[in-house]
Amino acid sequence: MLIPIYLTDSITVSPQIQPSDVARLASMGFKSIINNRPDGEENDQPLNREIEQLAKEQGLAYFHLPVISGNITQEQGKQFGQFFAQAPKPIFAFCRTGTRCSALWSMSSNELGLFDQRIAQAAEMGFDLSWVKQPD
Repeated sequence: MLIPIYLTDSITVSPQIQPSDVARLASMGFKSIINNRPDGEENDQPLNREIEQLAKEQGLAYFHLPVISGNITQEQGKQFGQFFAQAPKPIFAFCRTGTRCSALWSMSSNELGLFDQRIAQAAEMGFDLSWVKQPD
């Protein structure tokens, strides 16, 4: 089931999507998808390449940044920021619960001086990111 959590007009996060959700995301006006799950994290999880193929068929930009839960690095935060900067908006990002995507989005904002603001925004949407360290 598709459960979008709107962080801003530019980015929405979500738990795992299914292949059948991709066309709906395009019809909802999303222009890009960022997948933050490594393949094989759960047995019933669709493969990255399957969702990527469907996204491209729908004309969506697609980015894959596999992040292991609880092991987000500063480099991954920077990479997410690069994807965020180049991806057509609005962006739909997903992982298992939406927490990793929210953390990466928060970490990617350090150069903009928005880290604390984004942590607070994510908290308003129900994500506890108190464990996320501000990047150097």
